Amino acid sequence: MPNTTDFNGPAEGPIDLERLLPQAVARILEDEDPELFRTWLADHLPDFALGEMKNAPDDLFRAMAVPVSYMIWNATPLPDNNFRPRPLPKPNRNDPCPCGSGHKYKKCCSNAPPFPVLDPMVMWPLVLSNLSSDQIEQAASQRTLPLEALATAAIENLENDRPLVALELLRPHFEKPIKKAGPMDDFALQTLCDAYDELDQVDEKLELLERISQEPTKSPLRAGAWQRLAAIHLDNGDLEGGREAFTNALRDEPAAPSCSILEMQLLAMEEHFDQISTRAEFWLRTLQRSQWSPETIEHITDILEELIDNPHYAAALLNDHHVFTDDDLDDDEDLDETSLRLLDWVDLAIERPLPSYCTDENVLDLDDKDEVAGYLRRLGLSGKELDKAMKQIEEQTAEDLERENSEQPEPELSLVLEPPPEIEKLEAQWHAVSQLDKPFGFQDFPVQHWEGWEPEQSEQWIGFLEQHPEAADSLDILDDLVTTLFLYPDMPQPVLSREGIVPLLRRAVAIIEKNLAGIKKPCLLWNRLSNRPALRSLNRLYAMTRYGFEDLQEADRLAEFVFEINPHDNQGLHREYLNDLLRRGENERALAITEMFPNDVFVETVYGRLLALYRLGRLKSAQPLAEEAIAAYPLVARYLTRARIKKPAMSEFGIHIGGEDQAWLYREKMRETWQQSAGALDWLKKIMKLKGVRLQG
Repeated sequence: MPNTTDFNGPAEGPIDLERLLPQAVARILEDEDPELFRTWLADHLPDFALGEMKNAPDDLFRAMAVPVSYMIWNATPLPDNNFRPRPLPKPNRNDPCPCGSGHKYKKCCSNAPPFPVLDPMVMWPLVLSNLSSDQIEQAASQRTLPLEALATAAIENLENDRPLVALELLRPHFEKPIKKAGPMDDFALQTLCDAYDELDQVDEKLELLERISQEPTKSPLRAGAWQRLAAIHLDNGDLEGGREAFTNALRDEPAAPSCSILEMQLLAMEEHFDQISTRAEFWLRTLQRSQWSPETIEHITDILEELIDNPHYAAALLNDHHVFTDDDLDDDEDLDETSLRLLDWVDLAIERPLPSYCTDENVLDLDDKDEVAGYLRRLGLSGKELDKAMKQIEEQTAEDLERENSEQPEPELSLVLEPPPEIEKLEAQWHAVSQLDKPFGFQDFPVQHWEGWEPEQSEQWIGFLEQHPEAADSLDILDDLVTTLFLYPDMPQPVLSREGIVPLLRRAVAIIEKNLAGIKKPCLLWNRLSNRPALRSLNRLYAMTRYGFEDLQEADRLAEFVFEINPHDNQGLHREYLNDLLRRGENERALAITEMFPNDVFVETVYGRLLALYRLGRLKSAQPLAEEAIAAYPLVARYLTRARIKKPAMSEFGIHIGGEDQAWLYREKMRETWQQSAGALDWLKKIMKLKGVRLQG
């Protein structure tokens, strides 16, 4: 019989519960058998001993395993019990001891050190971490998970870029009015709104907030809805709507910490900076006297203390909500003299009239190596960059020849935008001064390190620009200047993007559009080296417009312009654009993009075409394409259909075509989009079985 009376464990407790609990919960969920769990615990408990307990005899650990197993088992929500704990009764004194010694409980383990009762809420994060996304969604739909567990799971999914799962977890909770809503309901609402934002489902979010804000009973939930609406109105520059929503939020919950920040933002937008210090002081006193713990509101009180001393700091708070726009406040305090001089030059340069270029079909003979090498040197390439460029041109020329031999149609025209002679001469001078290599190929940055932002070197190129404002007429130099700003040592700097990169790109695109206007089927093919600055500028502006300004209409126009003038789309914009259209639910347009590139065998196009056809209900056409996609990229299908899968090793040197890394990257980008299509993944699984592709790795 174990001796449990002669051992005094450490004051802080004999067992390291922080390490034990995650492993214990994982073991319980394997089979949900209390006896097997107790046996496992008795064997492993010594691994979690603290202090002097590490030297305790084995029979003491066997005795302690009884109360510890009861403590953990009785608090663990079990999936097979509708996610509720299934507590075991404490043994009677005369019952056989659960430790298996054969003695009565009263003469065996009843004297083991007592352990605290665990709250099941403590166990929820541990349980959820062992469940698949499908299991969690099923539990949420059955309303068996408490709200705290749902919110915990939703937060974890948001942090792991799975907003659709987070939405499906929390949306059912708000389908009907909530009686006696409390702070946890508000927390869940804010998390759900974050999920809507991630999925660009603005209308659904607004409908939910408007409905909750009109509920008749005052509550933290209704106050939270008003607070969120106030922030949305401020985002849209609607001061009147923002003030009204803020007033309603304040009426529902006068001491809500987030209301303090909303008021500071309102005052800043109204330019009442003279009132900010006084109001910040008022809010600081209010929150210090409130029921909120200092740790919970520390980040807010820190902001308020800063505002008391510096009211204009409130302007920075506006950026927490504003989408990236031209009207955002500038902050050039961290910029060096060279970058400020460059922004001044840009301000003047973009006002220049747009130059006229000559279009020529035969500017460069790619078969003449000496002519090609000379042209590349004029572009600033040298050394390894020049050798690499020559090799890529040879490979591309061979591909073009193969395309001609296979009788694939060539575009009607293959133009090059040729600058005026004086600009061409200026470009040669610029390359000599800047010493900036071109990012040859599809990259955005040159391979060679550039030290042009060092003071002794920056003076040469910035001085050249200040002497030559006409440099803004050169697509080649505009391209280099955007690269220069991307290479700024302290990027990202929003002011450099808004006032430097974007105006330069817009000017470059305006030059392109002016000089191609009126030409029937204008084509600027990538294999004409002079075209690369123009095409790179177009692709860069698309990215800034779509993801910086979130201007979908203009981004769509730019993408279509790229496909019109560069039918081969060598930079692969159509694959990114295709994914974007599918996320937005524009399936007909997505399918049209794939039809523009029928010979594209990249994963995004192959599986994107498949998903578009499935969504459009064209299963007869989708079936054979699915079989081809699975045959070409079986790992992509497997990674898409698995609810949980381990991230493979990733290489810094690129992806392996058909490899696990490629499958993982596509899954990360598009699995949620597939999940939004009812039955799509199940349909894909069925075809995988027909093709004999294993679902498990």
